[in-house]
Amino acid sequence: MKQLFMALIVLYSSHLLADTVDIKAEHFYANDINHEAYFEGNAKIKQGSNEFNASKITVFFNNKKKAEKYIAKGDVTFNLTENGIHYVGQTNIVTYSPKSSEYFFQGDVILKDLTNNRVIKAESITLDLKTGLADIKGKSQKPVHFIFEIEDRE
Repeated sequence: MKQLFMALIVLYSSHLLADTVDIKAEHFYANDINHEAYFEGNAKIKQGSNEFNASKITVFFNNKKKAEKYIAKGDVTFNLTENGIHYVGQTNIVTYSPKSSEYFFQGDVILKDLTNNRVIKAESITLDLKTGLADIKGKSQKPVHFIFEIEDRE
């Protein structure tokens, strides 16, 4: 019983930590009328083990002051673990919608799936973590490039 109680405390507290967002930047300003906050210059956002680094991060809030969307722009690098899969990579812009659990990576995306040893290079990638769907797009001069390993045949 004591072990079950301790496990519940650990699970509950890790859930609380996952909801905490930590943002650092050289400059911060806000627009209360539009419910937006801007972080510029070596901006870093961290939530749990997930991290984004960018030139600028914009946070959009609803009327209840809950974050609805995050946009990271300019030389974005990221380190994410979602649904047991560890991603690292870089792009020009990342948009994350916490309510819908969607990530939209845009502009020269390099997404490395370290868990499954895969690399995707594309113009844009949409990951919907609720449905598990991915939409990956390239350009005529820069098609989608997917690198992965297969098991050896016997």
